Amino acid sequence: MLVRSDAARTGLQPLTDSGAVLAQLEVLRLRPPRELRLALPRRPYDRRVRERAALLSADLVRRGARVRVLHGEDLTRDPAHAEDLRRLAASGAQMRGLPHLPVWMAVADRDLAIVPSDPGAGDSSATLLRGRLLVTAHQTLFDQVWAGCAPPDGDAGANGLDGREREALVLLAAGLTDEGISRRTGLSVRTVRRTIAGMMSRMGARSRFQAGAEAARRQWI
Repeated sequence: MLVRSDAARTGLQPLTDSGAVLAQLEVLRLRPPRELRLALPRRPYDRRVRERAALLSADLVRRGARVRVLHGEDLTRDPAHAEDLRRLAASGAQMRGLPHLPVWMAVADRDLAIVPSDPGAGDSSATLLRGRLLVTAHQTLFDQVWAGCAPPDGDAGANGLDGREREALVLLAAGLTDEGISRRTGLSVRTVRRTIAGMMSRMGARSRFQAGAEAARRQWI
């Protein structure tokens, strides 16, 4: 089985079906990266891959990795896809949706990526890319899209939460400490505590556990 190479090596490996993609996600679990970027549109996307990605995300977050997920907003209207997104968010992954996401990808650190072999074909074939020379373009594309769909601070959605509050709440429900939330979000510990205290006050929650349960009841996370 192929393992992640160092940044000096460059290569491509065909992944002919979903089984091969699943095998590479398992490699990432056994040799965890420090950061994982996932882009998850509706199609082409195998349900088993979605489920494995959610499990991988939870495992990586527990080990201290940063996981960011871009997803198509239409996924939230499909029960099966919405459950996968909920599991990803509950794992502690940072989530951002956008109206149209044309291609899926998984980028581990800066030297490994799994991308569709032919984005227009609609099948399950993919290609494993190794080495920064090949991976940097996909990493940069993900980061640019991620930055472009960031909600402005103070811009509250239908549930009354702005982007910063929702991200902190998801991480809180996943069991992260203030320091852990600070590392994931880039906010200071003081800002994290102030943000969480404000949300708890609005929900009438007396404990963090109660805040997580109340947020789930209100479908805020």
